[in-house]
Amino acid sequence: MLSYRPTRPPLEVFRRVFDSPTSVKVCPFIRISIAYMLWEIWKGRNSSRYAGQVMRATEIMRHVTQWLRSTHSLVPNKTKRSRSVCEAFGLWGLHIIPTQTWTTVRSIRWTPPRAGQWKLNVDGASQGNPGSSGGGGILRDSTGCILFAFSNFYNIQTNTVAEAMAIRDGLFLCEEQNITNIVLESDSKVLVDMLRADSCPHWRLKNIWADIMRCRGRITTITHQFREGNKTADALAAHGVRSRRRTVFSFWQDMPLEARGAHRLERLGIPSLRIHRTPLPASPRQWRIAWRRSGVVTIGR
Repeated sequence: MLSYRPTRPPLEVFRRVFDSPTSVKVCPFIRISIAYMLWEIWKGRNSSRYAGQVMRATEIMRHVTQWLRSTHSLVPNKTKRSRSVCEAFGLWGLHIIPTQTWTTVRSIRWTPPRAGQWKLNVDGASQGNPGSSGGGGILRDSTGCILFAFSNFYNIQTNTVAEAMAIRDGLFLCEEQNITNIVLESDSKVLVDMLRADSCPHWRLKNIWADIMRCRGRITTITHQFREGNKTADALAAHGVRSRRRTVFSFWQDMPLEARGAHRLERLGIPSLRIHRTPLPASPRQWRIAWRRSGVVTIGR
């Protein structure tokens, strides 16, 4: 519920708005709110000067409050009652109760392939999306031993393009060494779904997709993995961005320090924790149903 409480003078409100730390999603809202407030002040000034109407601060704030109410209803449900958004509304004296959330923890670990198979983990990274990007991957057998790993620099790309280029590079290396029976694992749900459907709707990926499809017969299984279970490939992708060159590693000792540590933990089967926060359902019954279906540990609300 929204309510107008003019508890601070305008200058203090502006100072708090500009000095307060806000998220990327909230910053545009803050700027638009300030612009709309200045517009209402300007209209009030013109009405007072040219139409002889009395300019009242309460009337201006009433218009701003009504606009904020309508704007709030257009914000996506995923972010409309987040803490940062509520704090932004609070700067104008509009008080919203943040959505209650519950925190779940899931144990994620890398699992080796079956005997006779090879698992290729790949990842792409983009600093800015689009921005300076790179990719990396590692091929391991059923015992977790490495056959090869790689990192590469892809110039300016998006996350999805960098991930697709990493898949292509990994498959090309498998083709060079005549490796088949590959389990391809990626943390990009978009690309995993595209590979399973053998369809690419993105025109930017057409050339890369054609190269991947040429090696598609070497892949027997395509799986999605959370980032927490794909840390070695993630470290190799980050190394590609930093080094700005292509490198192929034949031994785990040659890999970057971060990738070596992640590889050892994954091979030992040590899990990583994935923490996820979701809105609390409206009724206790819905909350119990969601908790049973999640199959994870709840540590808070």
